[in-house]
Amino acid sequence: MKQKYFDLHLHPLFKNFLSKYDTLVPLPQKKFDDLAQPVRMSNAVTNLLDELFIHILKSQSSVSQCLQGNLHFAVASIVNLEYGFADSRGFFSNILKSKFSNPLDKTFFDKVRSGEISYYRLMLMELNLYKQLRDMPESQVSILSRNVGNKSAPKKLNIILSLEGSHNFSKLMIGNPLKTDFVPDRFIDIQKTLKLSKVADSLWREIITDSSNDSVPDNYSQNPARNFERFYKSLAREKMDLLYLTLTHLTHINEQFLATHAFGMKMLKHPSFYPFGNGITNLGLEVISTCYSMRNHKGEHRPILIDMKHLGLKSRQDYYSYRKTLLEKNPAYEKIPIIASHVGVTGYTYNEWKNALKRDTCTVYNFEGARAVSIEMQRKNCGKWGSFVNNDFSFNAWSINLMDEDITEILNSNGLIGISLDVRILGFQSEFGIQLTSDNEYLSTADFQTHFPQITVKNLPTNNLESMISENESWLIPTKEDRHPLAFCFNIIHIIQVALLRTEIGEPWKHICIGSDFDGLIEPLKVSPQVTSLDELEANLIKWLAVAEEAYVKENGGKCVLSKKSTAELKTIVRGIMFENGRGFIDRWLANFGI
Repeated sequence: MKQKYFDLHLHPLFKNFLSKYDTLVPLPQKKFDDLAQPVRMSNAVTNLLDELFIHILKSQSSVSQCLQGNLHFAVASIVNLEYGFADSRGFFSNILKSKFSNPLDKTFFDKVRSGEISYYRLMLMELNLYKQLRDMPESQVSILSRNVGNKSAPKKLNIILSLEGSHNFSKLMIGNPLKTDFVPDRFIDIQKTLKLSKVADSLWREIITDSSNDSVPDNYSQNPARNFERFYKSLAREKMDLLYLTLTHLTHINEQFLATHAFGMKMLKHPSFYPFGNGITNLGLEVISTCYSMRNHKGEHRPILIDMKHLGLKSRQDYYSYRKTLLEKNPAYEKIPIIASHVGVTGYTYNEWKNALKRDTCTVYNFEGARAVSIEMQRKNCGKWGSFVNNDFSFNAWSINLMDEDITEILNSNGLIGISLDVRILGFQSEFGIQLTSDNEYLSTADFQTHFPQITVKNLPTNNLESMISENESWLIPTKEDRHPLAFCFNIIHIIQVALLRTEIGEPWKHICIGSDFDGLIEPLKVSPQVTSLDELEANLIKWLAVAEEAYVKENGGKCVLSKKSTAELKTIVRGIMFENGRGFIDRWLANFGI
């Protein structure tokens, strides 16, 4: 019998959703196969280009692929097409918006670019597809929720919902902080006796307004915490739920700025991809407080977890500090864990990371109102393996990845870390060490001054972000299969070693799982390019984890624990990472973490 698997972060319906723009509210009912089947891109041109980049757009975790790969628990993250993506430029952007990326519906790009829709409506549209999937009689999919009275038996695929980016609950028109999105209430029958608001579910009613009433309706608060609270109550009425909120995503959302995000996008070029601000805003802190105190429509406590992914380093530090304040006010909140859903590690403590800065590379860039500081870090070596050629491994030192302090905070909260299957996040470097671009990332000028107060920003050289448009992209580099699983294993080993050194946790591997980010525009491991090949990843972990540990300890010191385990014990640990750890975490969530 094939083993079961768990994934803390992936996007099963995102590419199917982007394949057809529907104007109807609510959306028309779809067939199971329409939602479940993978997105296929094939023509003479895309077949030739596939090895370079088109495969990034192909389905990696469609519902049918999840079922085929025996993914038993999947945390499906709803993420909207952001303005920065729709209005971006550069080589990959041109492909994304061209006929080569068919069947993606370019209407989405047009609507977002022109500000004709809100992120909230886009979120409801994708969320409605999950609801349809759940309610189909022939469906093998369930949507798990704490808001269901009689818990039903798990189906073959059990989806848990999350939101990636707080822009998802912004009801403002994209790019327009003064205009809200709404659907005018209307009669839907010839006799004009039945209105849309009477037949729409609780979720859609949140965006329907009475056009004959001039007053601003209560469901149109511009306060994000208030909107999120109303949305969750409507979600609960529909017997649905959320596991976590990723507070930011890959762009700065001007109309709803809650926290400075970490730079994480080199494939596309747009000012919004570059970090802005200096940590979490007061509105962001209010949203976090709402997550901790969230209650459903019946008044039952239903805390929403905060995901560390995509938060800038200063934002993460702000969160840990604010969390302590919340715990002091309500000690029961201590049972609410912290998670990082799809990450890698820098290999550094915060101070080590600061000391790894290559000062001579710092440059201030200005472009269309965006101002950011380009920085580059000396990479931390993981260890050596293989022949004398290309035998060095190093972590990705970008601050989007976890510092040792992040690992400690998450594990001490009894939280969970999902390791991304994106080779770029994991720190993979190409064969023979060849790279087409530098390792530079970007910080907002305020964040840069926070982390490096000894360096005066105004004294740094300046350049224009336009000069980066023509850069070749590191994701085009050829890869070597046996280096991919080792890069993955080194990230796991570092988390284990940090835990053994800095915490009292005896078995830290029980806090690690897969957070693939499949269908999130990733460059996946060659050994596991889609969810149907998670069994290959499991086999590679059994093969390489002990090897990676010995190489890591030889390079960085520490204590070998996995290499001393028997084969049976190692298989049990790997089974935990691939399934059991995640299943146990979801069981805790369904029990409301014992609060």
